[in-house]
Amino acid sequence: MAKREYLLIGIVAAVMLAYFIIATPVMNDDGFHYEGFAESLAHGKLDFKSFYGFQGLSFFAVPIFWLTRSHDSIIIMSAIFSLFSVLLAYFIGKEFYGNRRAGIYFLILFLLTPYPYTTMMRGFQEAALLFFILLIIYGSLNKKLWTPVTWAVGGIVKPFAMVLFPLFIKDFWNNPFNKTHGRKIIWPIVAIVIGGAYLGASYYQTGHLINNAAINSYQGNFDTGNPPPLAESFTVGIKGYLRVAANLLLSFRKIMISPLVIVLGFLSLLFNKDLKLRKEIILAIILNFILVGSLTFSFSKYLLPMTALFALASVSYLLKHKWLMIFVFVDSLFVFLPIWNYFGHNYWSNIYLYLTPFWLAAALFIYERLLAKHSFNTNS
Repeated sequence: MAKREYLLIGIVAAVMLAYFIIATPVMNDDGFHYEGFAESLAHGKLDFKSFYGFQGLSFFAVPIFWLTRSHDSIIIMSAIFSLFSVLLAYFIGKEFYGNRRAGIYFLILFLLTPYPYTTMMRGFQEAALLFFILLIIYGSLNKKLWTPVTWAVGGIVKPFAMVLFPLFIKDFWNNPFNKTHGRKIIWPIVAIVIGGAYLGASYYQTGHLINNAAINSYQGNFDTGNPPPLAESFTVGIKGYLRVAANLLLSFRKIMISPLVIVLGFLSLLFNKDLKLRKEIILAIILNFILVGSLTFSFSKYLLPMTALFALASVSYLLKHKWLMIFVFVDSLFVFLPIWNYFGHNYWSNIYLYLTPFWLAAALFIYERLLAKHSFNTNS
């Protein structure tokens, strides 16, 4: 990696670290369950019965709690994952398109996705989920043997990561006992063991594979020790699929990323047949759409896998038509603003500080344009 890349990523990570440090976290809602599970585990007790939800992040937060004794350990761990995502976003873009400019553009789109790193301040898991989504994409692009394990761990952070298996499964399905890489089939087996151990422990303690919040948790009468059947989280009908479209395109619903990015990504996947992993990406998006559309209730955050993939695909248009990025920035303001006062709490002292990632993304775009103007080589 060139010195310029080290410097670029280091500056972005440093600014985001400062951004997280000056925030005022307020644990809320599901965050209490994730933190409670982590602290219980830190004291030697695995307790699925008292704390609902997917607890993948909580396992990683245990060492943080041991070191800091902080009751915000899952927030700290999420911030760490978010900082690593800076590195991943750059290298995914660079690897996918074969040039540094694409890495900068995909990093910009990561910064223009405020929901994960904002709501982690209330204990939500989406920053960790996005890290594992990016890690799965990176592993799939580079045909890493550990990708199935990352997929399994991401799945116990949030199950929506599971829809990404089309990105890598063919590398293990074909000739699984490849002599060059050893017994490749071992890695998917390890992934299954991880998922099975998690689900088995949950079933042993609760009588359910997943101690799921399901629908009743949002009416205030959810009993963590007696969760409803998982089937109650699913329904049949058109409403759920219409909700998916709304959660992609209507900014007042606290969406993940600019609707323009979604549209550009869709068009790129539709018409650009030279995109890497094009068919696999389309299949993963369809699976995400079907899964979330079939839920009794759903939120925009459940669409993180497809929004990350749409964003990656959209870079092809942004590279060809630089002026489109201006519209992405304008559109992104309408993504940031509804999340600013999320559930009535501001995690930064004023809106200008809250918009720091937006300003940072704009600075990156100006930097990239200046490099291009002065004919520096950004394509190697």
